[in-house]
Amino acid sequence: MKVIRDAIHGDIVLDEFALRIVDTPEFQRLRRITQLGLAYLAYPSARHTRFEHSLGTFWLAKKIAENNRDTVEGAVAYAALLHDLGHYPFSHALEALYGSHEENTRRVLKEGEIRDVIGERYSLKEFLSLLKHPIVSGDIDADRMDYLVRDAYYTGVAYGLVDLDRLIRNLRYDGEKLIIGQKGIMAAQSLLLARSMMYPTVYQHHVSRIASAMLIKAVELERISEKEIAAMDEVDLIARLRRSERDEVRELVKAIDDRRLYKRVVYTNEELKNVEELKKALEDEFGHLAILDYPLKPKFEEKNAFVEGGQRLSEVSPLVRSLVELKDTHWRWGVYAREDVREDVRRFVVDLLG
Repeated sequence: MKVIRDAIHGDIVLDEFALRIVDTPEFQRLRRITQLGLAYLAYPSARHTRFEHSLGTFWLAKKIAENNRDTVEGAVAYAALLHDLGHYPFSHALEALYGSHEENTRRVLKEGEIRDVIGERYSLKEFLSLLKHPIVSGDIDADRMDYLVRDAYYTGVAYGLVDLDRLIRNLRYDGEKLIIGQKGIMAAQSLLLARSMMYPTVYQHHVSRIASAMLIKAVELERISEKEIAAMDEVDLIARLRRSERDEVRELVKAIDDRRLYKRVVYTNEELKNVEELKKALEDEFGHLAILDYPLKPKFEEKNAFVEGGQRLSEVSPLVRSLVELKDTHWRWGVYAREDVREDVRRFVVDLLG
């Protein structure tokens, strides 16, 4: 048994099996994957990693499981510990090129030292199925409970006050889904409120979006294979980009290093019908000097969580309904350009879109 002191949850206790998982090279790599990618360019203290987030998710999942001993098997906590194992460097940023980290997590678990450790207790098929358990990946799960509070703490914003203890005490697993007890509704509301505030303030901050778009363009130009990127940490990736044979790649990564980021040319929540057409036109005309960033809209799955009595959270909470209705108001897509070509790009986009 080992006790790890965590800034969010205090003492996190790892049993022998959890400790063996943590000590594998695959898990230790998460120390070098930042939780919020390039958000530290806007929030300097946001340098926390997937490593501590995974420990926090494990600890919360274990608490939920302990409160539901009759219906939840202990292995769920170990699945929670490994739920982010396949994250690419800078977390979600590179999923635009390489697909979801969930699929990569499944690939990583099938090879290397981590596979051997898991195989001592569980079949791979059994363990992989637990990654979809509602406690690990559901409408209200241990993952988002940890990252919302943790991300708020490390960015310094005042939106992460959630009564996790009360929420956990009032979560019941019926064998198929997690159900929020009546006394946990207020805590569940605060979780969704925190996410709705964090979305525009942190997760979609324009500085982070611009830097991520520049990183994506650099990696795309470098033509790093999916197999290579899956094994890299952020030290590996930045070193590779800095010594690239392509001038454009070195220019992009140096601009990120020096925080000389591209500027916003277009930044709007009006939907664009011809996304691929605009992207190709910008590439043909300006190359790496202009980038289209068109993110997915937020889903806010928490609204679908079941509440005691058979209803959904959005059905019993007017606050949740309002937050869901407002979620798209903070969504933005943008065109970013190097400052010296900014006006040229603006005229080009105006002419193209009419």
